[in-house]
Order: sequence, then structure tokens, then C-alpha cells
Amino acid sequence: MTVFRGFPMAAYAGASFLASCLLSLYLTPIFRDAANRFGIVDRPDGRLKNQEEAVSYLGGLAVFSSMLFPVAIFLQFSDRLMGLLLASTIIVLLGLIDDIGNLSPRIKFLVQVIAVFLMIKSGIRIRVAVLPPLACVVLTFLWMILMTNGFNLIDVMDGLAAGVAVVSAAALAVVFSLRGNAMGVILCASLCGALAGFLRHNRSPAQIYLGDAGSLFLGFLLGGLAIGGDYTLRNRFGWISAVVIFAVPLFEIVFLSYLRFRRGMSILAGSRDHFSLRLRKWRLTTRQTVAASCAAAVASAAVGILAMFLTPAASLVGYGAVLAAFLGVAVWLKAIDMSL
Repeated sequence: MTVFRGFPMAAYAGASFLASCLLSLYLTPIFRDAANRFGIVDRPDGRLKNQEEAVSYLGGLAVFSSMLFPVAIFLQFSDRLMGLLLASTIIVLLGLIDDIGNLSPRIKFLVQVIAVFLMIKSGIRIRVAVLPPLACVVLTFLWMILMTNGFNLIDVMDGLAAGVAVVSAAALAVVFSLRGNAMGVILCASLCGALAGFLRHNRSPAQIYLGDAGSLFLGFLLGGLAIGGDYTLRNRFGWISAVVIFAVPLFEIVFLSYLRFRRGMSILAGSRDHFSLRLRKWRLTTRQTVAASCAAAVASAAVGILAMFLTPAASLVGYGAVLAAFLGVAVWLKAIDMSL
């Protein structure tokens, strides 16, 4: 899968990370200035958007562009890679249009379904031996929609979505490296590098946001990459590791859905119920909230990777501990009064 042969996979990963990071450091300010020039910005509204002044969008384009160049250099373009990149490009364009204007949830969902369909046509889909092919296709659609919108939902605070995505991509890189999957390692390393450069300008106080173009892209790409991981070589329950690695964005979508359903609100409606906003309302600063969220992502990803090598019974204990921890956090967060 790699263009250059005879070098260790770690060398490709390091070169991909460095190239993406340098490109991102260079391109992000350019996209920031372009967004300001054309008015593609996130303006404070006094409700959910409480930043002091308008902040540029187009950060997602900077991350996407920075990741593509090393991938083109170090990887041969296979059907699966082209399918994943084409589908991801559609998601980026969807988010960009939504950043510039406002698309209805129905249109956004429809385009996401089309992108997932293109990805499946390239050969990327969940495969479970005990399930019929149609059920696996349905499961793939469900997984990709949850992942795509999970990262979009956590993108409500400076550096949060990008920081959690770095952790998730790094964890997937470990999974791929254990199986000698060069394509997965290089894609993850390139994404980590692009996000690392972007975070230089996205950490609090942020100069540029990912926007929907970036957050939707991160969820979609990471969801598609996760499908290509081999988790069950030593443990038949290892597939749960893919869920545990993404515990933070998946927790957000389940937590928000529960709270909004209880209130009779649309799950797609905006509210201050995000776990990160509740942490900040409690007593944490923005940077402390992001650090705590990334730490939770690191801990859950570590459990997920370790569980792949445990016995089935021991791995279930680990997965159960992660579930119990997030349930406990959910009960505590729900008690925080967000009315004031």
C-alpha cells in the first residue's frame, strides 16, 4: 500500500505526521484570514455562542487539506482508500455549505447517507460472521451516522473535538500498527499531524473553529477507519474496543439524546446540555474541561486496546468498568443545574 518500500512503517508514520503538522501550521492562518475576509465566521448570539467576538470557520478545510498531501505521497490509491477519501470529501463539502448557510437536518442526514453508501461501495463495511450481509450494511450505516454526528456534537468548546480526535486517531494508529496495516497507520498519523498544527490556533481562546466541515469530517473519517481495524484476532469480544476507543463522542450523543428526549425536545435541537458545558458550569475552565475530556478519551482508548489481548471474560470486565464510569459521570452531570 505504500509508495516507497524498504523503510519501516514507523518512518512513514513519522514523516506523514511531520508533513501534515507543518502544512497545517502554514495553512490554518491562511484559511482563518480567508474566512474573515469573506465573512465565514461564527458570531456570538448570547445563547449557545458566548465567545467575545466572531471566530473564523474553515478550520476543517485546513485540516482536510493538510492531511491529504502526505497521504498522496506515501500511499498507493486503492479502491478502498479512494472510496473513503471521496466520501469524506462529500462530508467536508456538506459541512462547508452548512457553515456558509444553514442546511436542514433532513438534508444533512440524506447527504451523510449518500456518503456512507459510496464508502460501502468501495468495500468498507462492518463484517460480522454471524450476521447476514444486509444486517452488516445496516450496522455500518448506523455506526457511521453516530460517529459523524458524535464529533459534531462535542465541537462546542475551543480545542475539544480536535483534541479528542487526536486521541482517537492515535489509538487507531496503534491498532493498525499491531496488525501491520500501513494504510491505516499513515492515514491516522497524517490526521494527527494536521490536527496538532490546527490546535495551535484552535486552543482557548480559539482563533479559528473546525466548523461543521471539520467536525463532520473527523467523525466520518475516524468512523470509516475504525471499520478497517482488526480487533478480534485474540478475543472474540474485541470488536467492543472500537466502541470504547470512541467513548467520549458516543457518550455525548447518547447523553444529549436522553436529556432532550426526557424534555420532549427534538434530539437535533440546540441546548446547553452538552457534557462539556456542564463541566464548565460546574467549576472547570475551558482548558481544564478539554484536558479532562482528552484524559477520559485516553483512559477509555487504553482500556480498549488492552482488552483486545485479554481473555474474553477479562475484557468484559474492562469494558464494563468503562461503561460504569461513564454512567456514573452521566448521573453526576445530569444533576448540574443549567437553568441559570
